[in-house]
Amino acid sequence: MSNGLLILIYCIAIYGFCNMMAFGSGPFRIFEHIRNISNSISEHFGMLFSCMMCMPANCGWIISLFDWFFLKNVSITPFNIILAGTNLWWVALIADCCFTTGAVWFIHNFESFFESISEGTSNIQENENNDDIKILHD
Repeated sequence: MSNGLLILIYCIAIYGFCNMMAFGSGPFRIFEHIRNISNSISEHFGMLFSCMMCMPANCGWIISLFDWFFLKNVSITPFNIILAGTNLWWVALIADCCFTTGAVWFIHNFESFFESISEGTSNIQENENNDDIKILHD
């Protein structure tokens, strides 16, 4: 399998997991219980499981760490693929954290943008001639 395809699959899989953790209830409402328990511990700790910037950052470094130290023959995170054969696990850890956050943020905003268009709540409207699109600023 090519590295580009593996990175694309990684991005989609991490987005799906983070979306389930942040917004889904899961089987037996397990994700909802995790969010409720974390919110009862602390508001800031609860944000780790309900924020689409926080959750992928934590998934990124945890999966990178797991990939580097436990999956010796297989690299699944982008910077473990790039830095394979080196001893720069700490660089891969930070870079995978940042990459995962950025990829999930981009996919989430891309999806939110098209949802807002379909619901009619977008900041983009057509002018009277219906031939141009203008962006409305807040």
